[in-house]
Amino acid sequence: MVAETGIYITWVTGAILISIAMMPLFKPQFARISLDGFVDMFRRYWAHMIVVFSVYLWKDLLDGLDRILMANTQLDMTFLVYAIEGDASLWVQEGLRNDFLDVIMTHFYVMGFMTAVFSSFIYPIYFDDRHMADRVSLSMFWVYILAIPFYLFLNVKVTGNYIQGMETIAYDLTPEIHNWFNRIDPFTNGMPSLHIGLPFAIWLTMHRWDEDGRWHRFRLFLIIFIGLTSVAIIYLGIHWFVDIIGGMVVAILAVNITSRTHEPIWRLADERLFTRRLARTLDNPRGSIRSTLNSLTSSLDPIKEPGKNQTGAIILALILLTGSVLLWDVTHQKISIDEAESPTSASGSGEWLIWIEESGQEVSITATNVISKTNRTLGGMTWESTPQVVSSGNSFVIYNEFRADYFRHDSGTGTLEPIFSEPSVESLIDISISSASSDSGYIAMLSNESLRIVDTSDRSTRILESASNSSVIASSGSLVAFSENSPSGPTVNITSVDSDLTLTILLDPRSSNRIEESIRNSGALLDFGNSTIVELVMDSNWLVATVDVGPFNRTIIVDTLSINQTLISNPRWDSSSPSIGEGKVAFLQVTRDDIISTSQDSLRNNDVYVYYIESAETRQHTFDDDVNQFQPQILLDRLAWIEVNDQGEKQLLVYSFIDTIEPRNSLLLQASILAMIPLIFLWTLQSYGVKIVTQRV
Repeated sequence: MVAETGIYITWVTGAILISIAMMPLFKPQFARISLDGFVDMFRRYWAHMIVVFSVYLWKDLLDGLDRILMANTQLDMTFLVYAIEGDASLWVQEGLRNDFLDVIMTHFYVMGFMTAVFSSFIYPIYFDDRHMADRVSLSMFWVYILAIPFYLFLNVKVTGNYIQGMETIAYDLTPEIHNWFNRIDPFTNGMPSLHIGLPFAIWLTMHRWDEDGRWHRFRLFLIIFIGLTSVAIIYLGIHWFVDIIGGMVVAILAVNITSRTHEPIWRLADERLFTRRLARTLDNPRGSIRSTLNSLTSSLDPIKEPGKNQTGAIILALILLTGSVLLWDVTHQKISIDEAESPTSASGSGEWLIWIEESGQEVSITATNVISKTNRTLGGMTWESTPQVVSSGNSFVIYNEFRADYFRHDSGTGTLEPIFSEPSVESLIDISISSASSDSGYIAMLSNESLRIVDTSDRSTRILESASNSSVIASSGSLVAFSENSPSGPTVNITSVDSDLTLTILLDPRSSNRIEESIRNSGALLDFGNSTIVELVMDSNWLVATVDVGPFNRTIIVDTLSINQTLISNPRWDSSSPSIGEGKVAFLQVTRDDIISTSQDSLRNNDVYVYYIESAETRQHTFDDDVNQFQPQILLDRLAWIEVNDQGEKQLLVYSFIDTIEPRNSLLLQASILAMIPLIFLWTLQSYGVKIVTQRV
């Protein structure tokens, strides 16, 4: 995981060593430094450590939840922030841009932040300043708590991934740093900036409760650090100016909550009291149990005569219940097709998804309507070996090396028989299918010798000799695209079945010069001159190609009308299996810590990504490192893929792009809303009654 990466260990080690080295500069004047102090701080302040470091236990969980929420709900508020700020962050980056600053600011952004936070917590507990340790640890804890709703429901992307012409310098400094950031950062947690919020909360805590000035020099250090960090997070293309304000506001709120909660919390959680309670329990177990039961019973006394506080607690519980139900539904929009017990391949378009299963010597093929949830078994001749499937519109083809069966969906029930079966004397390399209308289309059948175009309405055949050296093909409407290698690089030829005109497009799989230089410095050899096209798909005027550039594949989308090309996959990671439709492109991508390793040797699993053509955004839809995905398919308002867990078990999953509420949850929400009406009235009456009594007194 994260801690296993070399760069992370370097940063953590550096932060610890720097924090220890700075202790003589910032220690209170009366304090002394000794090795025994490090042992004592663990003994005296273990509860404080649990409070502070507990945030790291659930941070990964919340980041994963944030990624799922962003992928499912698309709660993106970045456009609002951009409307306020415009290109102000870009001006800072362009005005200060320097290779030396790139390196210094990146390491300062991570290791400097670790140093400031680590030392802010360690110094008070090492020098046994319990007065300050109580407040600093709680302020740090409340900053994280207050940031959670912003991160889950107010997604703001980093500036380098949104502002045109701006770069995410820190994320792309080296491949190792790039992969580390991709593992720990959803890139949508811009508001608020915890790089500002945490040190500002610590500074404000010390400023408020440092009565004798013992932390004056450290407070000055924090102010300088906050100023430098503000410049760094803007320069590196990570945060907006508004994020800095958000961090300061969250810090102020956290310190105010600390002022109200530090006494009751540490009255209960103080390590010294814990030791006393443990001694009393061991000395008089029965009396301790009796005292605990009495305390619990007395805590229930307010419920016997409920007032506005109890009513308010019930209202808050209903709000949390309602929010939890909604959160559950929007994060559980994928379902498993139980009938597919062990699918080997799948393809789909529109409302239909076809999957193939192999059990022993038998091959079964099923078509399911993902809207109506109806299944149909496919007929035709049996298959001696496991075939493949390709879909387009309301048609699909099941094929193997020497045979292709053409099917068309209809409204009937029972077994779906093929319209016709097309034999092939030559060994088939690839097949694509396109629908010109509801009852006609074309099947493109590529072999080593030629490319045959079969009209599905009359089975007439046309042969394209120019495609004899192709390896992959794609179709859309009356257009057929086929790959070709050339001295200049990978080429796609697009021809129409209705004419002899051919459009040739030279693909450019290159990324930015800075990224390519970073990849070369890591030892990867990119061979663009000999790169080849390994996969092609088409939809309308959009062409998607996966290009092998040497150590990995890259996926490109091309607008065939303007010939504009966009690299939609991460240039450092291997991508594959594109599927296009409904204005989206689904593809697989694998995070590669070692980008020069082959895909077979990589320990990473494929994750499903979706590129939204209109917004030009790429979103990750799966996040489990122990699960492998393959063959993603874009359907009507849905996304399907096959998932394989670490036990080798397969299942076919369908994810809905449309938010849906389960019927049982809908009833629960309705009941909560109805119950809220009398509760709010009761709370208002109780609050009003309290005011009347106060006035009389």
